Amino acid sequence: MDRKKKITLAAIGAVKAAIIVFGLVVSIIVIATYISPEESGDYLTQNVAENGPFIGWLQNNPTPFFLLIVLPLLIILAADIVYLVYFALKRESKLSEKERDAIAEKAKEEARAELLKELGEEEKGQGK
Repeated sequence: MDRKKKITLAAIGAVKAAIIVFGLVVSIIVIATYISPEESGDYLTQNVAENGPFIGWLQNNPTPFFLLIVLPLLIILAADIVYLVYFALKRESKLSEKERDAIAEKAKEEARAELLKELGEEEKGQGK
């Protein structure tokens, strides 16, 4: 892998890590400090007043919370899964063609020897 590709992958990894940490921290804060409608009659105003404008807004509006916090995390997860599958399918075997042929030939010889041994045992069993 060349230097430029390594730097690019490291930068992408750092950005993904920052997004994941931000998303998890904000999610934990939103869940831990949420004031539900059962606790207070004026929970919308209380969420914003006690938790700040951004966290309170996310607590009061679940759609933007999903779009800004949850969806990017799901997209990162899907992209990582696709990259893993792509990398696993792309990666070639480290064995050369000769080594693969030798392994296949050895397996055939072992199977043939085992078959002959079993057939010999069956013939001896039937001959008695």
